Amino acid sequence: MTAEIALAIVIVVVLLVWLALSKANRLDLLHQKVAKTGATLNAQLLRRAGLAAELAVSGYLDPASSLIVAEAADVCLRHDGEDADSRGLVESELSRALRQAVEGEREGLDPDAPQLVHDVMQAWKRVGLARRFHNDAVAQVRRIRGQGIVRLLHLAGRADVPVTFEMDDAPPRGWWTS
Repeated sequence: MTAEIALAIVIVVVLLVWLALSKANRLDLLHQKVAKTGATLNAQLLRRAGLAAELAVSGYLDPASSLIVAEAADVCLRHDGEDADSRGLVESELSRALRQAVEGEREGLDPDAPQLVHDVMQAWKRVGLARRFHNDAVAQVRRIRGQGIVRLLHLAGRADVPVTFEMDDAPPRGWWTS
């Protein structure tokens, strides 16, 4: 009888260790995913700001819009690596400046429009996608970190709790629908 109880205890302990290791591994992979999606988001934000700066000096926009877009793009390029809240604010400001500069224009859908306008709109769309992927990865990490066994065994270690990246990335009206 005691051998059976000892075997049952060993099986339970092995299952618990396996569960803890699999959770720790999953959490580690998700933290890596957050880091990768964060780097991708950062690259897309920098690309969009760079293209917006090019658009501002291209002569395509009116002088007032060019100045506003150039200033917003410059602020975004200087905020690279800042905390997510302040970076989200300056990126939202660039979105508003770009939207105000091109809203209502249909040149973005016209094949004769400057390639730079198309590039800015595509970069804008990629920012939205990268942000969604990053925020989804953050949500997955937060969900797993909230599980009882993860908190009880401190499986997240000293890793910071990731935060979502919030910004205004709505496109100008009439440029794309998806």
